[in-house]
Amino acid sequence: MSFFDFLTPKTFHKERAQEVMEKLLKDEFIYQLKQDSSLTVLSPSGKKFISNAVTLDRKRNSLIIAEKSPEGRLILERNDPVTLVTQANTNHEVYSFNSRVSNIILDNSDILYEVMIPKRILKGQRRKDYRINIDSSSKVKINHSVYEGQVSNISTRGVLFALDGYWPEPIEEDNGLVQCDIDMNFMAFNCNIEVRYINFEPYPGRRTYIGGQIKNLQPLFQHQLDNFLTAQQRIEQRKKAELRFS
Repeated sequence: MSFFDFLTPKTFHKERAQEVMEKLLKDEFIYQLKQDSSLTVLSPSGKKFISNAVTLDRKRNSLIIAEKSPEGRLILERNDPVTLVTQANTNHEVYSFNSRVSNIILDNSDILYEVMIPKRILKGQRRKDYRINIDSSSKVKINHSVYEGQVSNISTRGVLFALDGYWPEPIEEDNGLVQCDIDMNFMAFNCNIEVRYINFEPYPGRRTYIGGQIKNLQPLFQHQLDNFLTAQQRIEQRKKAELRFS
């Protein structure tokens, strides 16, 4: 047996193992998309957008993603390089890959982008800020106007409002920052919000959803918010443990 004959089986097994791993990661990636179709898209300019996976085409081995995103419109050209990252699952795992825009699709008035899924998909860990759904009735003062509505969810860095009616105020040019006073049942604070998402829901609720990052929160209020979220997280973990062992 020659030296090269001796190496061939090992090389074959190594290549086979690589194929199995690539298929496994792709299956995990697809499963994660079915659980949460949200994707972070890194555009050629370096900006990050949250978009949605509209369709997975297994025959073409491609992913169709939406142009519209919570941060606005995701403007891409054909052959533009992009990086796609899934949202973190319960184990804080994310899947990502680098690719290019292979096709631009006009679907009625919407624009969709087709991105080819490569063989190489990466898997990593990402800790997300604890976010709680609270639906707390609130008065929100934004740029001198007071709105009735709810704080739908909140984390140490971000908040999502559901305001009654239509929010007509324009976003300031300075990074979309708006001055905001939030008065909830359990705490009140003022800060700036870097608006990332605005969506008016005409029916049935006639609500405007506004989401963004919390900026310039005073240390005292940040401490109160952190303590509240930590306490709520412990309560949630305790409930899960009781269910698991009941």
